[in-house]
Amino acid sequence: MDVAILAGADNDGRLAEVSDAKYEAVVDINGKPMVEWVLDGVLGAKSVDRVVVVGPSDALQPIVDRKNAGGRVQVIERRGNMIANLMAGLDEISDEKKAVVIAGDAAFITSESIDGFVEMCERDPAEVHYAVVARDVIEEKFPGVKRTYIKLADATVTGGNVFMVDAPVVRKNRGIIEKALDMRKNPLALGSLLGLPIILKYLFGRLSIADVEKRAWDKLALVGRGVIVPYAEIGVDVDKPSDLELALQMLA
Repeated sequence: MDVAILAGADNDGRLAEVSDAKYEAVVDINGKPMVEWVLDGVLGAKSVDRVVVVGPSDALQPIVDRKNAGGRVQVIERRGNMIANLMAGLDEISDEKKAVVIAGDAAFITSESIDGFVEMCERDPAEVHYAVVARDVIEEKFPGVKRTYIKLADATVTGGNVFMVDAPVVRKNRGIIEKALDMRKNPLALGSLLGLPIILKYLFGRLSIADVEKRAWDKLALVGRGVIVPYAEIGVDVDKPSDLELALQMLA
């Protein structure tokens, strides 16, 4: 697989309260910029071939050069918002290959969790695979961490920081994917994209991953899979002060 790491955010959110770094990708975690922790996990994964890092090239290129990764890693200048940066990364990946997309603030990500996710996706082919993590898995590994959870019939889950896609499918559905990304922290708003039956099932605690997958096919002709992964590292990112405190304690 080829991997796109999305690391284009300015440090103008809640992390700015505790770090004066210009970009989130270079917020320091125990002597290493955040994106380097992500890159270490990606480069160690057996399933990963090439890596594209999308973000401010002036800040990221020295980090990549320091990894001495034998030409496996390419830095692409960011284009703007998350969907624009996603497209920038996918433009560098062949349409014949699957692309694994990882958030640049997924500092806890490990090689084992990436390989495990890829293996689970390969067992159940689709055009889009999105990782979700059960609340009890998160809380066992990261007690007290604050996440946005969605109660489904399958489990109470949080969205992961990793997904696998066919690039042509993303291009075809760019508009609705952009809306979904904008609404990803709001389950009811996200459900509205898929219609009233989805919202009602969610409100009554009867919504399943299979329901969402079927609705994605009905509405978009998109074969999608929600993958409940057993890797807490996929479900926790570093985007607020309490997350950074946790990372400083757990990453060494």
